[in-house]
Amino acid sequence: MTRPCPRCGTALDGGPVLYTCQTGHGVFAADLNTEYQPTTRRTA
Repeated sequence: MTRPCPRCGTALDGGPVLYTCQTGHGVFAADLNTEYQPTTRRTA
């Protein structure tokens, strides 16, 4: 994940439910303003 921590601004690690920043803050995925973009597969 390349989103910054909303508390301190450092990069987030982990996931997909709970992310952790370098300073130890826990951030839930539901608290981040991100939208899932599924890849579209075309079949013949």
